[in-house]
Amino acid sequence: MHPIREARLKPEYASEYPGLEPGVWYPAATIAEFLLTRESALRGVGDPPVRVLAAEHFEFRGGSPAGGADARRDAD
Repeated sequence: MHPIREARLKPEYASEYPGLEPGVWYPAATIAEFLLTRESALRGVGDPPVRVLAAEHFEFRGGSPAGGADARRDAD
């Protein structure tokens, strides 16, 4: 088991995440920070935050899911 949570972008969603290479494992926190920065620039003031790492778009391994007991954990 990897000590930190990692995520990789699924190739079919690459066009939705410019600047992120599909198929490469990154620390999930690094991707989340990158996407939050991008998202905050696109959202208006007062808009509710969105889930940053959509489970349909990313695969995950290692660490603990941030969502707690009901978070989805994908196998390697």
